[in-house]
Amino acid sequence: MKQIAITALCCLLATTANAQKGGGKGGDSQTPQVAAQAKAAGPGPKTKAEAAAVSDLLKAIAAGPAQTVEAADNLVTKFPKSDYKSFALYQEADAYQQKGDMAKAQVFAEQALAADPKNYDADVLIANVVAMSTKDSDFDKEDKLKQVDKYAHEALEMVDGPPGPDLFVMTADIRTRKKNEAISKAWQALGTAALVRKNVNEAVEDFEKGVEANPDPYLIIRAGRALIAAKKYDDAITYYDKVLNSADADAQAKQIATSDKARATAAKGH
Repeated sequence: MKQIAITALCCLLATTANAQKGGGKGGDSQTPQVAAQAKAAGPGPKTKAEAAAVSDLLKAIAAGPAQTVEAADNLVTKFPKSDYKSFALYQEADAYQQKGDMAKAQVFAEQALAADPKNYDADVLIANVVAMSTKDSDFDKEDKLKQVDKYAHEALEMVDGPPGPDLFVMTADIRTRKKNEAISKAWQALGTAALVRKNVNEAVEDFEKGVEANPDPYLIIRAGRALIAAKKYDDAITYYDKVLNSADADAQAKQIATSDKARATAAKGH
């Protein structure tokens, strides 16, 4: 997501320039004719000040969750009718998820969906937050897991549907990566829900679909653990080897994969 944000920041420069050219005094207002032209051209910042706030948010995403929360709040507060409102609220939700505050993550993701019901990234975030926070002992477990199913499948349907207008100019590669990341995370949520339901084989299938869309090392580890639970130790070991041989896996992922591979190997020998 950070790389996508950085690329979007570069692509925003042209849009920002247009907003600055269209502005009145200080670039903070537009004539009716310019405003109408901007609307016809699609979503984008309406003033120089809004363009700067969007740019600040993109820089903050690359910097870290604390900076993202502050920049998103600034954009939404100062420009409540911004075309970037849902995007900003989603980024704030994602930042809170990174900080471990799942309650706030869900709240802001729901606000992002209220601002734009087609924001499938927000759907995916809610699905994963609910799935990961649901315990087998929860009295409302099945109600929560039905929420996971709803949000995850809504996201998958929207990703496969016709694309809406872009907030940022994206290359075909970035657009594909963004879609595949959302698909992967939707299947991750469904796989996690299947594990809570103790449907191990279904979880394996869901995680494998997620890995096929985007081979994220941590999702591969989840798939490996589901395979261990299904007593498919050779398959689990193969998955862990993928992490250990991956240039995209960080040191922590490789450490976990090494430990889990040893566990699968030991279980295989019994």
